[in-house]
Amino acid sequence: IWVRNQLQPWLGVECPFSLFYLSVLATAWLAGSGPALCAIALGTLSAAHFFIEPASSVYIDRLADMIQLTIYVFVNVIATLLFNSLERQRRLAENRSAENECLSQSLREADERKDEFLALLAHELRNPLAPIRTSAALLNSKYDCGEDVRRLGDIIRRQSDNLVRITDDLLDVSRFSRGRVELKMETLDLIAPILEAIEMTEDLMNSKSHRFHFFVPDEPIWVRGDKVRLAQLTSNLLTNAAKYTPNHGRIALQVECIDSTAVISVTDNGIGYSRGDEQKILEPFVQIDTSRTRDYGGLGLGLTIVSRLVALHGGTLSCHSRGPGLGCRFSISLPLVNPIFSTSELPISSDIGGWNVTAPGAQVEEKLKKILVVDDNLDAANLLCELLESEGFATDKAVDGIEALDKAISILPDAILLDIGLPGMDGYEVARRIRRSKVIGDTRIIALTGWGGARDRELATEAGIDSHLVKPIVIDDLLTHLRGVSATTEEIAKV
Repeated sequence: IWVRNQLQPWLGVECPFSLFYLSVLATAWLAGSGPALCAIALGTLSAAHFFIEPASSVYIDRLADMIQLTIYVFVNVIATLLFNSLERQRRLAENRSAENECLSQSLREADERKDEFLALLAHELRNPLAPIRTSAALLNSKYDCGEDVRRLGDIIRRQSDNLVRITDDLLDVSRFSRGRVELKMETLDLIAPILEAIEMTEDLMNSKSHRFHFFVPDEPIWVRGDKVRLAQLTSNLLTNAAKYTPNHGRIALQVECIDSTAVISVTDNGIGYSRGDEQKILEPFVQIDTSRTRDYGGLGLGLTIVSRLVALHGGTLSCHSRGPGLGCRFSISLPLVNPIFSTSELPISSDIGGWNVTAPGAQVEEKLKKILVVDDNLDAANLLCELLESEGFATDKAVDGIEALDKAISILPDAILLDIGLPGMDGYEVARRIRRSKVIGDTRIIALTGWGGARDRELATEAGIDSHLVKPIVIDDLLTHLRGVSATTEEIAKV
């Protein structure tokens, strides 16, 4: 009103309430629709009283003034409603944003709990699998046992291996989702991990009577990669081909160099898949077979892991099938590199865990080597002691950290097989105390544990543990390590 009065000498009766639009809009913006409607009413009365003839009266005698005032009221009411609608939408958006943030936080926490659960599940599964696998090895080592016992031992071993693979696949997918997969990159001949992959899947292909063809060049194929992971991804492709190819099928693995790329191709004449499913089959927990019969089993993680590992190696994975029932082909392309050494410079002796080891199958010296087994699972400890004794070792066992330290000092073992998840004092603390001891500080310590993550290995190294084996262990690997201890101990004794 004051501003309009100041403009009265120039405007006269023109634009009697134009400035009142601003007051209504500002009120609606700052205070909301209720005060804005009040401002409309006050503006209408003020315009009629002060600026519309006759002055000092709310009576309006001209139709044109009435129409202008009506337009003023109508426009401002619409503007107020629009402001009110925008305010509701803003509050709704804020509420949704808050809900989304809460949901996102809940999902993050659920994902973290899932990863923790998977890690704990893997540990708890590996603990009972360890004595199962040891029992199977003991059954096979009893040469006087019958054929039925040997057959049952083979069945136990195969099924425990399947459980181990399922557990490892679940953990790998969890690690990929968290970006916690670390590769131990080195320059290597690609044929070496491929041969390991063929060995890992040989039993499966033989069980289904598949014809397997293997084509490789005569010259080495040098790539930059993680040997274990390259063997894993090739094994996953071969397992996938063997599983989805009917009995007496044909599987071919070809390795070739094309320009500056190494190409691994796995081809089969199995069930194939429909065109357009190339990306779908690479998703986790997805299988082509979705029937209730579950003819092919598995979790649908093999190809997911392959695609992630190939990407980490800087390569590409391509899939092709002509349709259902017409087989498929999976091709992996990896960049070639120049070797940093010639083949004549390759080391001849093998080295595992930093120990010089004897050839596989070598027997223990006449002088029995003393091994202390530390595990709170009595079944696992007893079976492992029995297995080691059948291989010529002298063993003793402890079920917790305090007993392990006491027995280690009393019997002075050549090696300690140490579980990490011990009651009261965990394996890391046991290892640290052993390393501080002047009597047993140089004893070889091999961790046998269900915890197999990168951080677990780092903690083992920091605690002074020489080697880290994940349950359920491969018995031949353990014996290789122990024979390495025996050889090293014998050499030290001679010196």
